[in-house]
Amino acid sequence: MEIGVTIYPHFVTKDKTLASVLADVKIKNYDFVSIFPHTLGLIMNGVVIEKKLKNIETTLRGVGIDYLVRMPTSVNLRDHIYYTRHFRVARAMADVAIKLGAKVIVMQSGRTGRLDLEIEAIQQLADMVGPFGIKIALENTFSVKDTLYVVDNVDRENVGFALDVAHAFLSAQGDADKLLEDVKLGTDKTVILMIHDNFGKLFPQVEPEDALAYGVGDLHLLPGEGSIPFGKVLKLFGEVPLLLKVKDPEKFAKVPTKQGLIELLTSL
Repeated sequence: MEIGVTIYPHFVTKDKTLASVLADVKIKNYDFVSIFPHTLGLIMNGVVIEKKLKNIETTLRGVGIDYLVRMPTSVNLRDHIYYTRHFRVARAMADVAIKLGAKVIVMQSGRTGRLDLEIEAIQQLADMVGPFGIKIALENTFSVKDTLYVVDNVDRENVGFALDVAHAFLSAQGDADKLLEDVKLGTDKTVILMIHDNFGKLFPQVEPEDALAYGVGDLHLLPGEGSIPFGKVLKLFGEVPLLLKVKDPEKFAKVPTKQGLIELLTSL
């Protein structure tokens, strides 16, 4: 089982370099990382900054760990008003993936706007990266069905589903049976399975600093700290790569080894 860890932009600081963070992950025997290249200065105003590519590539290869790349979470290819800006950034990210030799690009599906625009844009991106053996994995921002609709209508061999279990749990409003029903819809198309925990509660809407106290929203907790039945979810899949998404730096520092995470997930 391949398991990776997301390197969120705020994990890399003046005191903690990208190389250092990657080394910490490799020591724990994880197979790959997910990185946000645009936050490393590789894209400015929708244009790839070529001179910075080499340093990032050298760092990644120097540590010797595989990697996939993440689109900016602000990319919304359904936004008909600012579509050109969104697509320009998305195209630049695809170019970065090609030049870094990444094999997977993960991007969130849009939130509101025109589905037809998103579908056409992803088709163009898929055709752009396909010759380089790159897959696009579309993540469910919320509804599994909505994202699968886009994947089906894009209809490209190199476009699949990035199933975020925690987002699906929120969509199911904490109903474990509904979660498993939704997950089953996407098992065949899942390129990568994203794992983090929450309590499946969307309301009441509270201030960000109050969310944990209320147990509300997309908390990005370590598995076992929320209510998601990961053991049952994993039984629905074969050998699909897993990606851990924990945003809090202190929790990230306490992430168990790969084997420890496997044992934790199967026990839940």
